[in-house]
Amino acid sequence: MVLTAVNDKIIKVLNVAIVGAMVLLTLCIALQILNRFIFKIPMTWTEEFAKYFFVWLGMLGSAKAFREHSHIFVDLIEVAVKGRVSKYCALFSDLFCMVFFISLLWVSLPWAINNFDTGTESIPEWGLGYFYLCMPISAALMILFGIENIVLRTKALFAGGGN
Repeated sequence: MVLTAVNDKIIKVLNVAIVGAMVLLTLCIALQILNRFIFKIPMTWTEEFAKYFFVWLGMLGSAKAFREHSHIFVDLIEVAVKGRVSKYCALFSDLFCMVFFISLLWVSLPWAINNFDTGTESIPEWGLGYFYLCMPISAALMILFGIENIVLRTKALFAGGGN
């Protein structure tokens, strides 16, 4: 499927972005510790950017976890019912998640765009829109991954027909 191939390429880029955010987070924290406790020169921007990289890491990691089905979930219904009903429940769950992801994208995109002019606390030239952009980006990624899940589950549900 074309969407699976596209999502596989997106995951490769996402993996690099996640590692990059982790490296930058680690560097910011290390620089903050080094400057504050060794050189006695507090750098306020390192704490702020560490928060931003942490949130970016969480949002991008959430998209990756959604694609790989590694989110924590309650499988009460899946254990209680078997066969075709369980497959319908999984499809319904994916559709419900899509409603949330679309809502998140709908709300967060204008929010991010409207805050590019709002400066951060320690670096006023750097707009908060760059920080808020992690939400619409991760929502868009989760929508793509969700479409793939729904298509694959629907194909599996109606192709073989069996339990």
